[in-house]
Amino acid sequence: MLGVRLDSDLEERLAAVARTQGRSKSDIAREAVRRYVERHDEAFLAEAKRQSLVAAAHDRHAKDDDWDAMYAESLT
Repeated sequence: MLGVRLDSDLEERLAAVARTQGRSKSDIAREAVRRYVERHDEAFLAEAKRQSLVAAAHDRHAKDDDWDAMYAESLT
């Protein structure tokens, strides 16, 4: 259960939308919160994936640099 306080202007606007759509204010608020959470959850997962790819690329380059250094040492 969640209680949310809205300023009077937003409360009135929400009530008007609810009446127009024949839905309850709770239904509209529930849908809005669900969409918000999904969008931010997806953004979080996308950022985590991006950071993982960046780290993997960094590791790959670091290993290449180590290989290059070992090869250079073997030439001396």
